[in-house]
Amino acid sequence: MRSAKFELHNGAAVDGYPFHGACAVLRSKGCSVMASLLELQFVRIKDQTTLTIFAPIDQVMVSRNPSLRDYLNFRRHIIPCKLRWRDLVDLQDGTVLQGNLKGFTVNITRSHDGVKINGVPVILPDMYHNDWLVVHGVGEILEELKHKEQMPENLFGFGNENEENTVSHYHFSVFRS
Repeated sequence: MRSAKFELHNGAAVDGYPFHGACAVLRSKGCSVMASLLELQFVRIKDQTTLTIFAPIDQVMVSRNPSLRDYLNFRRHIIPCKLRWRDLVDLQDGTVLQGNLKGFTVNITRSHDGVKINGVPVILPDMYHNDWLVVHGVGEILEELKHKEQMPENLFGFGNENEENTVSHYHFSVFRS
């Protein structure tokens, strides 16, 4: 399996920016805070991998008056595999996946109300998708369940400047015919 290598972004426009389409849709659907976080964190992906992002709506992000720590932990909303809505619905109730933040897991549950991620409802399924990325809107910020999260080693959570970092790819795949 491939892993993604992310480069930090200083906010300037970059040709070939992989999240451009996703960020435009996020803004149009009321998730502009998450779009801004994506733009500030990543320039491009080397050795492209698949990702799923659970994007909280702006009302939640603003009403919580989030701290810098909350923004740094936005990686808990990213899992290193591509899960479309139909994949989430088909997962066994209680499936646990490793998130992109070290030590953070997401628990996917189903009920008559729909699919929940760590108890948070998916309210905008498949709001954006392409060959390697899926974005779902969620009604709250994802919180930890039982496991203690570890803070990133530096401000952006990608190790030191001289270290080459990758998003770990866990052996989880959903195959559709």
